[in-house]
Amino acid sequence: MRVAVLFALAACGPIYPDQQAPGAPPPQGGPQEGYVQGPPGGADSVAQPPTAGANGGGDGVPAEMVSLLNAHNQVRAKHCAKPLVWSAELTAAAQTWANTLKNNNCAFEHSQTQYGENLAGGTPGTSDGASTTAMWYDEVSLYNFGKGGFSMETGHFTQVVWQATERVGCAKVTCSMDIWVCNYDPPGNYEGQFQANVKPVGCQ
Repeated sequence: MRVAVLFALAACGPIYPDQQAPGAPPPQGGPQEGYVQGPPGGADSVAQPPTAGANGGGDGVPAEMVSLLNAHNQVRAKHCAKPLVWSAELTAAAQTWANTLKNNNCAFEHSQTQYGENLAGGTPGTSDGASTTAMWYDEVSLYNFGKGGFSMETGHFTQVVWQATERVGCAKVTCSMDIWVCNYDPPGNYEGQFQANVKPVGCQ
C-alpha cells in the first residue's frame, strides 16, 4: 500500500535585504521570511480563471497547474484578496529551481530570488495542485488574525492569501519525491504589513 506523505518547507526562504530590485520602492517595514519586492505585474501575466486544454491550461497555464491556480484563487477570495494571474516568468524561475533541486539528489531547500516562494514535497504520485495548495492553506488554523505577524507555522498560508501579491508561477519535478515550487510577486510576509495583507474569512 502506498502511503501518501506531503510536507512543506517554511514559506519564502531566507532574507537578503540588500537585494533591492532596480527601480522598486523599498517595502514598508522590514521583510520577514520573504524577499524584497520585485516589479509587479508584467507582460507575461494572463487573465483568470484558466481552463485546461489538450496540451495545457487555457491562457497558457500548464494543465497540471490549473487546479493549483484555481485553488489559490478560491481561498484568496475567502480572504478578500484579488485573484492571482499566472506568470510565465515566475513559472520559468520555479522550473529552473525545481530542476536544480532534482539534479542535486532531490534536495529540498529554498532558492535565492527576488520572489516569494512556497515549497512542498511528498510521496511521488500522491499530490496534485489542489492538495498542495490545501496543505499550505490549512495553516490558517494556526494563524492569529488579531495579532498578525510571521510564524514558521503559518508562512505558507500568509503567502497564499497575501493581498498585495499579484502573480504566481509554479513547477513540479519528481525524483525520490514530488517537489512543488511556487513563486509569488510581489512577495508576501513583510513584517509590519500582515494586518493589511492577511484578512480573516469574510474580511471583517
